[in-house]
Amino acid sequence: MADNTDMGQELDWDMGEVSDEGAFVLLPEGVYAFGVERLEKERFEGSPKMAPCPRAKLTLSLIGADGTSGTVQERLLLNTKTAWRIARFFQSLGFEKNPETGKVPVAWNQVEGHGGYLVLKVREFDKKDGSGKGQSNEVDEWLLPGDERIAQALAVSWKSR
Repeated sequence: MADNTDMGQELDWDMGEVSDEGAFVLLPEGVYAFGVERLEKERFEGSPKMAPCPRAKLTLSLIGADGTSGTVQERLLLNTKTAWRIARFFQSLGFEKNPETGKVPVAWNQVEGHGGYLVLKVREFDKKDGSGKGQSNEVDEWLLPGDERIAQALAVSWKSR
């Protein structure tokens, strides 16, 4: 289960000022460098299309070629239907396929502090309270080291300096 021990702290009526740190910021679609800030282990209770399974909640720090930055949370389901996404995530971190088995090693205890590149998209959804549409960021693709889109993003970054 997820560790929900952070309940926050009480604020005082006379606090004087407050930070907006932690507010949601929608990032534009594109290629971003990412670093894994945090991994939390959760449980997915299942759905009509997916059996219950463990779930990895990743907090990612992102930096775009234009200097845009922010934080995104991504969840990976530990299920055979989505094993390919787990493999791509670890490959984006630099883990290589075992030449004998053709499989990618998985080492959850090594992801924090490591990073790579990804393609971020904007996802539209219906708000649960029925007040209309909302938007959020979502990892569209984990990029493998050497992917040409990484070089293109870095070239854009270099030219903008």
